[in-house]
Amino acid sequence: MRLLLVLLIMLPSLVSAQKEIELKRRYFGNYEGKVASYKMGSAINVVDVDESTIQIILAKDQIAVTVGNRKIYGTYEVMFEADKYYLLDAKMDGQIVNERILVYKRGRRISRDGLYPQPVSNMKKVRRFTEGEV
Repeated sequence: MRLLLVLLIMLPSLVSAQKEIELKRRYFGNYEGKVASYKMGSAINVVDVDESTIQIILAKDQIAVTVGNRKIYGTYEVMFEADKYYLLDAKMDGQIVNERILVYKRGRRISRDGLYPQPVSNMKKVRRFTEGEV
């Protein structure tokens, strides 16, 4: 009876324990694309933001995001692995809000959910990178 009680208490912790998901090496690399133009409003006026280039470099433990001429660095964690993609949660230096990035398992492409009001950006892998690039 005691053994059954101990198993019932321990079972939820054993079921919820998961191993850490790692992004496979073949998904590391340099991805490039465009951020579509959008409008950004304030209480006084609305500003049109032109289309700009975006580049994301994924490495084993680091990520670098370049939008236009602004480059920021950070780390990421794989939150979820689905049948067709990985969901990354990227914590960027100097940003309060984390970025969400989908790394598709097929097609050598990724998708970045833009920070409001930026739209979603789709990028394609352009080439492999060297370890010192990030």
